[in-house]
Amino acid sequence: MKAVVKTKRETGIDVLDVPRPEIGPTDILVRTARGSMCGTDVHIYEWTPSYYFMNLPTIIGHEFSGQVVEIGSEVNHVQVGDRISALPSMACGACPNCRTGRISACTARLSPGMGTDGFFAEYGRLTTAASIFRLPENVSYEAAALLEPFSVSMTAVDVSGFKIGYKTAVLGPGPIGLFTTQILRASGAAMVMAVGARGDAKRLMTAERIGADVSVNIEDEDPVKRARSVAPRGLDIVYEATGNPKSVAQALDMVRNGGTVVLIGIHSGEASFDPTPMVRGSKKIVGAYSYTTQTWQRAMDLFSNGSVDPEAVISHRLGLDDAEKGFELALKKEAIKVMFVP
Repeated sequence: MKAVVKTKRETGIDVLDVPRPEIGPTDILVRTARGSMCGTDVHIYEWTPSYYFMNLPTIIGHEFSGQVVEIGSEVNHVQVGDRISALPSMACGACPNCRTGRISACTARLSPGMGTDGFFAEYGRLTTAASIFRLPENVSYEAAALLEPFSVSMTAVDVSGFKIGYKTAVLGPGPIGLFTTQILRASGAAMVMAVGARGDAKRLMTAERIGADVSVNIEDEDPVKRARSVAPRGLDIVYEATGNPKSVAQALDMVRNGGTVVLIGIHSGEASFDPTPMVRGSKKIVGAYSYTTQTWQRAMDLFSNGSVDPEAVISHRLGLDDAEKGFELALKKEAIKVMFVP
């Protein structure tokens, strides 16, 4: 089968013909329908230090959807033919806890696309320890491949203390920022401001199309002044999804006294800001990371009832043979979300 493989400890990937995964009695074989490129995949492509732990070669890709084509003899909770997606984490099946039936306490959880082979391939393997979700008939494979990043954005809104009628801003119009924008709009925000840089022109246009009331290019205008013009007391919540350490201070300047800054992005270094205005203004900084199975189910319900349009962030659909092109588009910010079609 064809697969996108990280083979070398340097920038790049290879598209190779590799054996189809073999499954054991507790495994599931999935024919991949769609694989969505995540920022993590881009970092793996670039071979940044955070991913030096990976054993190579590894098939990458953890945002996916597909159809079950084969099940092991001990599998009873899914059937051949099921349309599914799954959380990108599963018990290893080999550690002492797994061997004694305590898979929820697994000490070596496997992450497809990093700790074990992923789904930028024609087929992928899951264990029964994976959190697998059957897809409603009206949820497409493309939407289902976006459940993971959408759930990250849902967690950010969950932990922020958001209330109907709040005025908000989302810094960084990448997929996580765009999904956060959609959720805020669907949840009754009085105002959503999208903030990006000059290279984000296409992404800012998408933000306006899916729910932002106003977009700000930080190279053309001061986002703090713009925020104060639409919310003189300051914004209720600012969601920081750029991963740029400099934007943390900016977010604190944009939020009102008593307001909240939510950090979603994985930052490239240490952030620096004057804590005194934060203390005197009783402002809060909250970190948001990952999601639960309940979050995933809620996201799928929103997809099913049409409250949001996750596919609006897809900018490119490519075959696996064009994987290198997909990564180049992402690195140049010419793509918003690349969807691989095996």
